[in-house]
Amino acid sequence: MSFTKHIIAFLLILLMQNMLGQEYEPPATRMPGNLVDDFIRMHIVYPGEAVKNDEQGVVIISYNINKEGKITHTGILRSVSPSVDSAAIRLFRLILWKPAKKMGKPVNGHGEFKIKYNIKRYRSLVRKRGYDTISFPGLSASPSLKVCSLKDVDKAPVALIDPKYKSVQDFITANLVMPEAAIKLHLIGVVKLRFVVETNGLPSNIMVIEPLGGGCTEEAVRVVQLIRWKPAVKNNQAVRCCYNLSFKFEPPDEIKNKNIVNQSNSGI
Repeated sequence: MSFTKHIIAFLLILLMQNMLGQEYEPPATRMPGNLVDDFIRMHIVYPGEAVKNDEQGVVIISYNINKEGKITHTGILRSVSPSVDSAAIRLFRLILWKPAKKMGKPVNGHGEFKIKYNIKRYRSLVRKRGYDTISFPGLSASPSLKVCSLKDVDKAPVALIDPKYKSVQDFITANLVMPEAAIKLHLIGVVKLRFVVETNGLPSNIMVIEPLGGGCTEEAVRVVQLIRWKPAVKNNQAVRCCYNLSFKFEPPDEIKNKNIVNQSNSGI
């Protein structure tokens, strides 16, 4: 075989390998990948027993996701301790997933997920975020991880905002900042976000339903992460609940008192 034929054969092999690699897309979080670290920082809980016993390290979780995007199996590939492993699994199971795809169609998939537990870093994180764990007196959390829609709960989530704000809309208006890049681009539009209000009242799994450039999407996410909630209630228990918000961005001379926030009853 000539040198040219060798080169052609080699290139064909590389092309086939590339095509085969593109056939399968692994499972992915429903929140953008850049928000996964934010999610962990906001929701990670370090077991008190583990802190006392100086148990630190990286937990590696193996998982299976079915074609509906549901977690069907979790296992521990690298353990730190029983209590830390259990906390890591619980945190992992709060994440919502998109299924793997093969040739564009949903299929069962699997993967690995790492969560680092470091006591010094966690203590610093607790000081920064202002809480270790959050609970509501007289309201127990449902053990179910099902995410309810607003229409399925007895009481919807309630934003816990400073009394100086008359509503969530007022809070958003006061805290939403039109990004400089969006101003320069003269952008006008709406960012739509969907997220889960957890049983501890923290937002999680922030999903971008309708993005807007110029940093507007990131600004809307930032403001959502500021809001704390009294969780939704069903059968006298706190439950996970889906919530939608829309943020309207306008030029600076029109922005005052015109950032509109709406909620809808969409589920996940």
